[in-house]
Amino acid sequence: MDPLLRIGGSLIGLVMVLAFLRSIIQVALINRQGGDWLARHVGRLVYRTIARVARRRCSYDRIQDALAWIFPIYILSLITSWFALVQAGFSLLVWSSQAEHSLLQAVIASGSALSTLGFLTPPDIAGQLLAIPEGAMGLGIVVFLFTFIPGYQTAIQARERKVAWLYARVGAESGNFELVEWLQLSGRLHDSDVWEDWEEWFRNLAQNLTLAPVLAFVPTVHANQTWLIAAAVVLDTASFFVSALDAKAQPAAGLCYTTGARALRLIAAQFGNHHLPDAAKPASSHLGRPIFDSGCDRLVALGAPVKSNRDESWQRFRELRQEYEAYLPKLANGLLLPTHHAPLLRIDDV
Repeated sequence: MDPLLRIGGSLIGLVMVLAFLRSIIQVALINRQGGDWLARHVGRLVYRTIARVARRRCSYDRIQDALAWIFPIYILSLITSWFALVQAGFSLLVWSSQAEHSLLQAVIASGSALSTLGFLTPPDIAGQLLAIPEGAMGLGIVVFLFTFIPGYQTAIQARERKVAWLYARVGAESGNFELVEWLQLSGRLHDSDVWEDWEEWFRNLAQNLTLAPVLAFVPTVHANQTWLIAAAVVLDTASFFVSALDAKAQPAAGLCYTTGARALRLIAAQFGNHHLPDAAKPASSHLGRPIFDSGCDRLVALGAPVKSNRDESWQRFRELRQEYEAYLPKLANGLLLPTHHAPLLRIDDV
């Protein structure tokens, strides 16, 4: 065998093995935004493939049925990519070390070690030494499958519990500020715990979806519910709460709003849109002054402490909503959520 060919094969194989190690460490151990390049590209490929199928569906319920396959196919595709990377890398290492003289035999020996079956181990020392770390990497992928997948499922379930909580109180066809009315009617308008719970929800949402963006596409078990509408409802409610009410829970509502607006910005960035509009740029949404005034009037009738200066309250509300409303239709488009299904997310051009 040509020595240069052997050296080239061993270098390429080593690069492949190191690429696998870097990928699995970033996915499983490093808690930083941006994630791993291989996981991102696998996720985008899976999303684009399934989204193409989902867009042909005639109802959002059927779209959700298609999106439900994104997470399991993503996991299987990522694990398959890891196995292929490791097997290809070690096949080249075994072949270039002349532990196996045939490239086909090197591939079989590599698969034997990676699967830990051991049905074909090279007879020489070099091949046997290479089989040990390859077998360990195969076990590492299996450990990832059984250790980290339940963690992802737990994060999804925690997200959906709060989404279901919200839908139970504002209904499937949620209007504007109905959550504020529920807080007033239930005697929890001055309760900071409600806002602190949603602040934690937003923080966990941003952490989970920026580390593993594919989780954003996992639908809830309940038809026609989505985390994005829940986020929009809570942010609208917090904006209204801070701008229009004199309530003791205002500091907690303000912190929830700040955390939520930042979370949507981070998630939108992870969707790969590097041309998001300036958050300070005015936008025209379906939520106009008449709807705002109607919400204030209903709360006055319920005995809520609504501020007297309606013009000042409206201006403050619009300033707060402009911090996140431009991201809502972009995220809805990424989630294949029809805007007619969720008018809260629609921004109308003027």
